[in-house]
Amino acid sequence: MLFLRPAAILLLFVLAALPLPGAGAFAQGRATQERILHEIETRGFRNVTGLQRRGVNYVFQAEDLLGDKVRVVMNAQTGEIVGLSKIPPRKD
Repeated sequence: MLFLRPAAILLLFVLAALPLPGAGAFAQGRATQERILHEIETRGFRNVTGLQRRGVNYVFQAEDLLGDKVRVVMNAQTGEIVGLSKIPPRKD
């Protein structure tokens, strides 16, 4: 099963990079936080926290399809994912 993990990660990156349906709403400034969360969850991210607008981007943390905690940067105008990085687990 381990050989599927890199393929699953690649698939996640490809899906995350696709423009969101209805990206025009982002460009026209009509995106509400509820709609943004819905679009994020449509891409497979769960348990979204810390959603903030920073300049032309939204930044948030979430769990990806594999259950890993990630930091995501999404363009507020197009809905495109422009940054995605894994958050290492805490060491106690």
